[in-house]
Amino acid sequence: MEARRLLLIGRWLPLTAAFAILSGCGRARLPAEALVFTQTPVTSPSNPGADTVLDERYPPGSRVVLLPSPQDPERLRVLSKGLLAAGSPVISADGTRVLFAGKASARDDWQIYEARLPGGRPRRLTAISGGAMDPAVLGNGAVVFSSPVPPAGATWTTTNPAALYRLNPDRSLLRLTWGPAAAVEPTVLNDGRILFVSAKPRGADGEISLGLFTINNDGTEVAAYALDRDGALWVHRPRELQDGRVGFLAATPTGFVAEGVQTARPFAGRRALFPFSAESCRSVEPGGAGRVLATLLPSLGTTNRSFAVFELAASATAPGEPLFDDPAWHDLEAMRPGTRPRPLGHLSTMSAKKDYGTLLCLNVNFSRHRQADGSPARTATRVRVTALDDQGAQRVLGELPVHPDGSFMAELPADRPLGFESLDADGELIYRLPPTIWVRAGENRSCVGCHEPPNRSPRNVRPKAVYEPVARLRLANPDLASTVP
Repeated sequence: MEARRLLLIGRWLPLTAAFAILSGCGRARLPAEALVFTQTPVTSPSNPGADTVLDERYPPGSRVVLLPSPQDPERLRVLSKGLLAAGSPVISADGTRVLFAGKASARDDWQIYEARLPGGRPRRLTAISGGAMDPAVLGNGAVVFSSPVPPAGATWTTTNPAALYRLNPDRSLLRLTWGPAAAVEPTVLNDGRILFVSAKPRGADGEISLGLFTINNDGTEVAAYALDRDGALWVHRPRELQDGRVGFLAATPTGFVAEGVQTARPFAGRRALFPFSAESCRSVEPGGAGRVLATLLPSLGTTNRSFAVFELAASATAPGEPLFDDPAWHDLEAMRPGTRPRPLGHLSTMSAKKDYGTLLCLNVNFSRHRQADGSPARTATRVRVTALDDQGAQRVLGELPVHPDGSFMAELPADRPLGFESLDADGELIYRLPPTIWVRAGENRSCVGCHEPPNRSPRNVRPKAVYEPVARLRLANPDLASTVP
């Protein structure tokens, strides 16, 4: 009878799924109130000799746990069992996998691990030199992460900045970002784009300013997303919430606060996520029924001095009582399984046969930049294209004429930081974008203008550049062209 039942099920499901149903090992069935979070020991001393940023963040003994019910702490399960330290959990959209950064011993690098829900021993997914951190999960199950793990206190100053990579279900690895600054803290938006934190080009004062950027899941169409003109000195753990905002953490003189931008107008500026103050916040995540899960350190004067988990409605005027708190641990990075829709996918246009991509600018003179007296910027008649060579030196690829409508188009070397300088009729510089963006192999991308005002759509006209042969500034020589004067 049981064999006949399996045969009938097998007509409708793959054989592995049929066995999973009969054995009770299918999709995890967790209560709606279940939580996955990180715990770090309250008694852990500071670690001034930490080698990496993760050693600073997660001291020995840190762990990733599953709590089926906050009302029953005795049921807590350690998902990172056997590891020296672990943190930065993320849950797959189907609610069956928890991925996190873990360290097996003091001698080992941090790597990405996976644990199946509702429980099981962790399985290492990466073994990349320099370590891996910041996992995120795409709609097809592929894992995005950042590597190498930066040295302690040097995320934005190390000479070997972290980049984003994609680990595919077939175990192949694809590098996604190619900018000169570190790319860290990825998260997958509902529309399928990868949102991450990176540093903007430094100004004349040399100060580091961070922003939020997006790419497609193949690394194409890199674009600024938010904090373009008011970037914080420190940005951490951006997450798309259920109320039309992207929340993240920003630094203050006393701690870290939760801020957010509207997904409909991310450039409109950041605002405090909560109308109340807490001494510090360590994470925000989507909660149930449109609420926000936050891990907060209560304000000074309270007896509890450990981070706890709170679930807050959009209208909350105070944190209220914590959803869960263990005074022996800092309860951090809390999230609920199954609170996110599956992210959309993206059909890649990359071509392995090409070593270049094509960039079309619709109007280089469409810009928000102004002269010192407030008048419009001078009209550009040419564009100089630059790139970084393998040693990090900036070199000139060539110059392109600008068509009367401001458009230009060129084939440019793939997977290399590219920069652009607009020039007037006398060859004088109008505006310079240092090498910070890139094109992937076979990518066809366009831009509206040269640092154009945000939230603008291009005019529905055919640019004159598409009527002319495409300029070719792609070079096989890794040293590219002459150095920048």
